[in-house]
Amino acid sequence: MDSPNSPAAAGDHVRLTAVVRGMVQGVGFRYRVMRQALKLGLAGTVINQADGSVVITAEGLPSALDGLMEWVRSPAAPGAVEDVDEQHSRATGEFNGFDAG
Repeated sequence: MDSPNSPAAAGDHVRLTAVVRGMVQGVGFRYRVMRQALKLGLAGTVINQADGSVVITAEGLPSALDGLMEWVRSPAAPGAVEDVDEQHSRATGEFNGFDAG
């Protein structure tokens, strides 16, 4: 049974899928995204793609997801983010922690 604070039980949690393009591979981007996501209490993954993009899948409170995307677009993020395509959907609760696969 889920606790009231688990992502699966929290109706206010949402899922973000973001495709980040630019110079975001080979610069520590995934590791830093993972650290920032954990600070914000998010669960999910960040994975390099063959086309040079990085896909972030994160679940948590909308305000925390907004904070992550604000950080991704900021000068604090390593590399050079040129474009971010975001999609929001219902959280599934499938993640435990955050993985920089």
